[in-house]
Amino acid sequence: MANQKFTNQSNNYTLGIILIVVGSIILLKKIGIFLPVWIFSWPMVFIAVGLVLLINQQFKSGAGFFFLLFGSFFMLKKHVDLPNGFEGYFLAGGLIAVGLYFILNQKSIKSPNFNQAFQTPPFGYKAEDAEVVGEESSDSTKSYSESTFDQPEVITSQAFLSGDQKRILSKNFRGGKISAILGGAEIDLSQADMIEPAMLNIEVAMGGVKLIVPPHWNVQVNVSNVLAGVEDKRLYPQVTPDPKKILKIYGSVILGGLEIKSF
Repeated sequence: MANQKFTNQSNNYTLGIILIVVGSIILLKKIGIFLPVWIFSWPMVFIAVGLVLLINQQFKSGAGFFFLLFGSFFMLKKHVDLPNGFEGYFLAGGLIAVGLYFILNQKSIKSPNFNQAFQTPPFGYKAEDAEVVGEESSDSTKSYSESTFDQPEVITSQAFLSGDQKRILSKNFRGGKISAILGGAEIDLSQADMIEPAMLNIEVAMGGVKLIVPPHWNVQVNVSNVLAGVEDKRLYPQVTPDPKKILKIYGSVILGGLEIKSF
């Protein structure tokens, strides 16, 4: 199978784009170009972060939609003369949008075409950068494609205004998606195993994710983080890393935290 080249470092495309946009706006104001007042309001920061995340992740980011709705709500409330009671309509529409996102996202993860429907590569990845790291037999490939994705080798954790704890015992862990928006998730992979490299998409917005992994796994982290903390607190015992046990983590952490530990 082909394995993507994956940089084991923070992906700061999101932060870089935001800084460029903010700096450009300040520069335009300094040289005397007229700009609307609402551009300099604090809700615009959340709208900008949401748009960058959505573009960065091909409009598949729950955190991006959350920041876009959050900023838009306060932008309208602050700068637009709307009739009384609009907050209720906006809240109802926002909850419906979030609900639809979770439902559609759940269906895409359970789609039989796992590689296309779920494993969106990190921003900046190019197909020509792929390199071969190993080959599987046709029987093995067939067994993967015919497996049902209700099985625990593909996890999904969604914590919205709540907490979620999962312990994964699968010996064929393949990855999944963890979303923590105004909530927290704790995923214990200490008893899990994998046959081939796995990819884990993590989205954090004003929340936190704690990930416990086996000490012999090679964890590669490449996430966009803005005003957030990504901490690798793993202990490093005298264990030879297994070159086949590679966990690739990508996604975004905004105003939250990601903690990785081993026991």
